Amino acid sequence: MKITNLQAMAVSCILLCSGLPAKANTIMDTTNNKQKVLSFYKLIVGQRRVELIPEFVQEDYIQHNTTVKQGRVGITEMINYLKTLPLPPAGAKSPIIRAIQEGDLVVTHLDIEFMGKRMAVIDLFKLKNGMLAEHWDAIQTMPDQTGMAITATNGSNEIDQSASATESKAVIDQFYQAVIQKVSVTDLIKPDYVEHDPAVIYSGKGLGAYLTADSDRQIKIHRIIGEGDFVVVQSEFKRAGKAFVFYEIFRVEHSKIAEHWVVEQTIPDGVEPDAMF
Repeated sequence: MKITNLQAMAVSCILLCSGLPAKANTIMDTTNNKQKVLSFYKLIVGQRRVELIPEFVQEDYIQHNTTVKQGRVGITEMINYLKTLPLPPAGAKSPIIRAIQEGDLVVTHLDIEFMGKRMAVIDLFKLKNGMLAEHWDAIQTMPDQTGMAITATNGSNEIDQSASATESKAVIDQFYQAVIQKVSVTDLIKPDYVEHDPAVIYSGKGLGAYLTADSDRQIKIHRIIGEGDFVVVQSEFKRAGKAFVFYEIFRVEHSKIAEHWVVEQTIPDGVEPDAMF
């Protein structure tokens, strides 16, 4: 099997996640979809237990990472490749920063080191009857943020289960409708909100001004996923003839955006955007 740099990056990310405690607000119930995903990382990827793949992954598993084969075959090949890589060092910090679940969809947000680079990663899994049925992801290289108090992945990670996911999602839907229509979003963002997207930070603008000022950006929302006060938006945007996979995580507080993270990835030339969604 020929492994591309992108594949190696992805599997190394998963390798680092496996077998380590998830730094996320999870319900310790093996039937919970979020826990099922974390168990998949640990048992199949971390321990390379290929024989467990039929217990976790549907035979017709759909893979939206275009460098990986479809179905169980693709996962099996990746696990066999992982056997050639060294295990993470004992006591290594878990790269799983946050995990968010709505129904059959589970999102994980990761901070990994690979070949001397820091990567922000988002994985999105869809489960069916308690088994992994579909997978999407995006990987983005992070700038050097050594010593910075706010980075691309740090910040809040505990989900407020008392918050209404429906209400949180409604705030983000309203925010994006305003962005698409290029109208002010000031009333939807807390004045002291915390921005984690380096591009927004370095622009010197706030989130609303940054997005609405980008007149060339064409946005298509694919999914809005919410748990408590956290909301994930999976979208596609086009700018200057290039298409991007775009994931955003929002934390909502008192009906306003309080915190914001991003992972974006260019859709490779020759790949139809629909294949990645």
